[in-house]
Amino acid sequence: MKILFVAARWDPENPDSGSGVDYNAYVTLKDYWPEIKIVGPFKSDQTIFERGVDKLSRLVFGRRFLKFYPSYIRRSNRVVQESIESYQPDLIFSKSSIPLMNINLPVPFVYMTDSSIEWVKKQWPYFTDLGFNIMQKWERKVIDKADNILTFSEANANVLKGYYQKPPQQVTVHPIPSALPEELCTMVEKNLEQSESIRLILVGRDFHRKGVDIAIETTRMLNNLGIPTQLRVVGQDGQSSEHVKFMGLYSKNDSETQAQYINNYRWAHFHIFPSRFDTAGITPSEAAGFGVPTITNAAGGLATTVQNGVSGIVLPENSPAQRSVHAIRHYIEHPKAYQMLCQTTYQRYQSELTWSALGKVLVSIFENLV
Repeated sequence: MKILFVAARWDPENPDSGSGVDYNAYVTLKDYWPEIKIVGPFKSDQTIFERGVDKLSRLVFGRRFLKFYPSYIRRSNRVVQESIESYQPDLIFSKSSIPLMNINLPVPFVYMTDSSIEWVKKQWPYFTDLGFNIMQKWERKVIDKADNILTFSEANANVLKGYYQKPPQQVTVHPIPSALPEELCTMVEKNLEQSESIRLILVGRDFHRKGVDIAIETTRMLNNLGIPTQLRVVGQDGQSSEHVKFMGLYSKNDSETQAQYINNYRWAHFHIFPSRFDTAGITPSEAAGFGVPTITNAAGGLATTVQNGVSGIVLPENSPAQRSVHAIRHYIEHPKAYQMLCQTTYQRYQSELTWSALGKVLVSIFENLV
């Protein structure tokens, strides 16, 4: 089977590009179908007019106007059209909608997406209302063309089936897999004892959206209760303190820094992830690869990534730090329950949260379409 892999911003051959989903999708598909061709990624070179519109939007509304502009659409669509005509694939796969917007697709198309414009608009409106409306019309064209949409949360799947009227049989839900190589992920046995320091980790690049302030408050409250607690914030620089350490960024493209990154998961008792919005969240799946449960909330698609009571605790959306404190204290008081949670966390990683598991799902989708 000849597959055309359409990229947009992120390079499928670079594990550090974006969240790494494009890279892992490409590597996984290549294992099954070596005859796979990449078209893209496409650099965003805005025209002078487009740069002016973007700058004005940020100045007046404090938000971006569009994610991609017409010049990007024209250029990417032209190159993708030429690639389809020259390569003549049996199937087209993409995690991006824009490069396929104005193209008549002659073969089956599988679209992988963690979010839809309608869902993001209501959950985390970081574009202007007019911009969202324009992008929604663009995205609908691609959603309508897709023969199957694989998405990473039940929440987004409900929007696809409800708002976009996509037939349920054309929507597949699978939790987002870990971006770390499976051979590097092993269960790390830990005991949770009140006499020892509780070790928390938060992995994320956005301070406010990822809820770093809530994680810091959780750490402060636990220490004030006489429960020694340490927090590592991975992926950001910041002002470290007695109980909070900012670890900075790590490259997954370098074996040495990747090992340092992984050691943070091996160190932790819990991955605390009080994100205010996440379409899926890869880091809970990464933590699960070491048997580290995630304490999160039902914002965005996190209730699919983390299975409550199996691979962590899913609190109500917008839960304050006090709820995380209560969850952690429960497991301190019930250490056997904590060890069981670690075991089921790792078991879920093995069964669902790897690219091997998702690869089998993709194989089934592709073979049914071609």
